[in-house]
Amino acid sequence: MDFIYNHLQDTNNNKTLWVYEENVELFNKYTQIPTVVPKVISSIFEMKEVTTVTKKEKPKKESPLDLIIKHTLTNKIMKNEIKQKLVEFITIPEFSKAFGVKKSAEIISALTRDSWNQSIVLFISFLLNATVIYKEKSYLFNKEKNLQEITIY
Repeated sequence: MDFIYNHLQDTNNNKTLWVYEENVELFNKYTQIPTVVPKVISSIFEMKEVTTVTKKEKPKKESPLDLIIKHTLTNKIMKNEIKQKLVEFITIPEFSKAFGVKKSAEIISALTRDSWNQSIVLFISFLLNATVIYKEKSYLFNKEKNLQEITIY
């Protein structure tokens, strides 16, 4: 390899192999990094100003599953496994006796769709032993085990 490199250097009078001095424009045209900045062609079409009504964006609500993950100090990598375990927990007959069949179905649908409803808020209150404030209403499952207060915006 050294022989080839030394031989090639001698034939080009000790100049780098990648410089073509005779026709610089041709060199710039076929290299990957051009040394000449290309000219910007002006647009033929005139741009019309379009006024758009900007809506005031509300901050995105945190999903119920993300709230549970955050307050239980678990990793987001386990989100699907936690969702499966919660659905398995909700389908236990003892759970439906405590919450009722309708509320259990609403909780499962809210978990699978990552949406909020009153039943999922009550479930989060049960799960985290906390008072949950949702739509300016306070939800508390067990008054004796109130450890914290969570506000959902």
